[in-house]
Amino acid sequence: MNDPIDQQELSWKPHSIRQSDGRGGEVCHPAKFRFVPQWHGLKVTPYGLAQMDNGEIALIGVAYRGNHEYDEKTVIGFSRDGGATWSAYQPVEGHLGRPTILTYLGRGELTFASGRGSAGGGNDKYFSHDYGRTWECEPGQLASNGEPFETEGNALVDRDANGHAERIAEAGCNLTGDPWPFHTTNSFLRWSSDGGRTWENESQPEAWYCEDTHEGKTVVRGCTEGSLVRAANGDIVAALRLGMRPHYREHPFCSDNFESTAVSISKDDGRTWSPIREVLSPGRMHATLNRLESGDLVMTVIRRIDIRDGKLATYRRGCEAAISRDHGRTWDVDRTITLDDFAFCDERNWVASGESMIPKCGHQYSIALSDGSILTGYGNYSAGGVLIHWEPPAA
Repeated sequence: MNDPIDQQELSWKPHSIRQSDGRGGEVCHPAKFRFVPQWHGLKVTPYGLAQMDNGEIALIGVAYRGNHEYDEKTVIGFSRDGGATWSAYQPVEGHLGRPTILTYLGRGELTFASGRGSAGGGNDKYFSHDYGRTWECEPGQLASNGEPFETEGNALVDRDANGHAERIAEAGCNLTGDPWPFHTTNSFLRWSSDGGRTWENESQPEAWYCEDTHEGKTVVRGCTEGSLVRAANGDIVAALRLGMRPHYREHPFCSDNFESTAVSISKDDGRTWSPIREVLSPGRMHATLNRLESGDLVMTVIRRIDIRDGKLATYRRGCEAAISRDHGRTWDVDRTITLDDFAFCDERNWVASGESMIPKCGHQYSIALSDGSILTGYGNYSAGGVLIHWEPPAA
């Protein structure tokens, strides 16, 4: 006899990821799917994942009451079976809001940053020496212009032979000048040799800016958050959230949901960079980068709006991935992978939701596991946090 429905395990269930075939069709590949466990009845949006050397995966996220997570409780949970089951969440005492750029440094050390919208202005750094069980907070180092250094994505981590972090780098920004969306975006790169407590060699790569002209007006587009990975050939690849094209500033539903994802590459350890190149259309952002044992690079992003060729292509929102097999120089955007999606449209504001301007999904983080698979978590604000366990399709 089958178990009663109320006794069945809420864990991995069969799922399919769909890869475009470049001809208007899709090929399905098997995967696993589950919702992120709730905390005291509140939905939890995942903001970071980390595979640690004690056999655990850590998930840090935000428990929220409504359609967004500002000023809500930061919690962390642990899994010892690849994400099938999770421990009870532990609150990160003293932190409210978005925990960004979760990074495992080795020897039980974890760190994350207090993201924009968090209490304390979004510039604090949190550190744990016991695999995420307890945390200490330190004021984060400001950017060279005296403003907070805001970041989201994944850090570059150069590790020693034992897997311990020797040096890390992070991309970030701050916004100054006129009110959004007419602000100045200041894009930064910086390095740390002490696990993120102090930072040096800060730069503002000129290549991370581009100009775009609309109706005779030229606008400088800068990059905000970004993810970094060292490719198998030694290059550093950056996946950067690129400011919106100028005509979207005049859109009746203008919001940062129109921003896109661009790539820039450094062949000299971050001293100089190739010009940013937009690789994923507007509506796709919050990238994370992972390098596989094969040397392939996998970029995962949120799809907040499905814009293609300047038009609303579908009503589907969700999470996507793209693969590079040549160290980040090119990306197989004609064969993007839909990790999960759902349909949504509010005619009052088809970009977001009604008059609130709140998107229906957002913020994702992916990690490459030791077996070559990938674990992706993202926020579906209607249904709750989502986890997808999947394997990148072969070429």
